[in-house]
Amino acid sequence: MSIELSAKVSEGRPLFVLIPLLLVHLTLLSIQIESRAGTTLFKRCTLQAGGPILNASSTAVGGAARLWRGYLWLHGARQENSRLAMRLQELALRDAARAQAEAENVRLGRLLALKETLPLETVGARVVGRGPAPDFLSSALFIDRGSEDGIQANAAVLSSDGVLGRTVLVSPRNAQVQMITNSDAAVGALVERTRSQGVCNGAGDPLLRLSYVGNSEAIEVNDAVVTSGLDGIFPKGLPLGRVVSSQKGTSVFRVVRVQPTADVARAEEVLVVVNRGREAVRGIQNSEVRSQNSELRR
Repeated sequence: MSIELSAKVSEGRPLFVLIPLLLVHLTLLSIQIESRAGTTLFKRCTLQAGGPILNASSTAVGGAARLWRGYLWLHGARQENSRLAMRLQELALRDAARAQAEAENVRLGRLLALKETLPLETVGARVVGRGPAPDFLSSALFIDRGSEDGIQANAAVLSSDGVLGRTVLVSPRNAQVQMITNSDAAVGALVERTRSQGVCNGAGDPLLRLSYVGNSEAIEVNDAVVTSGLDGIFPKGLPLGRVVSSQKGTSVFRVVRVQPTADVARAEEVLVVVNRGREAVRGIQNSEVRSQNSELRR
């Protein structure tokens, strides 16, 4: 029985060898078969089988590349935006500083022009502080000049537009200024057109009161009001303001309101009159000399 089985296996062994050889031969033949386009069947099958893999890998690689490039671009754009924002802020600050310098030059130029026209000795000063009043009108100013610069109490303080106030307290390097709008302030006044004299009092608001002007005086709106010089503090002829209302009062005096020419709420640089005492002494001496000369002529 075993002899017969081994004989059958020996007879069928060529088939086990022949069949694989035939498959290999057919495969080799199919590889060499070309289509009308000139491509072999094997290449076409290989391309068809590997196509999805190539597409997937290409999509993944392209997406990663785009993501990386986008990240780098956004990172660079953020840095560029930050740099441009800082540059813009720097330019804005520079423009603001230039505008401030130009405005200050204009104010100082006007103050210098006033200084040159005044027949008085003056000292320039900067406003370095204000009193606690919220409206800045009934409070005081503080300037950076004092007795070391020749400033005394009751010295006239001027802005480029007109009378601002007077010094009430002086230290070696600073002085406190009472503004003309202060409710305790008073300035000898003169209506330029009619030569009517009175006193400009502060009322704690933006307007001044022109007091002690009779009802018979023809004071009109827009009349200029200047200092009369009779108070002994403010030299004569300095601008005080303009009339904004004028009415007959219930008593013998008119009710007149005056808009100051000086912007008391925004003053930054001022002129302070100094050596007024010396000028007064010189004036008295000159008047005495003139009287003596007149007596000698007689």
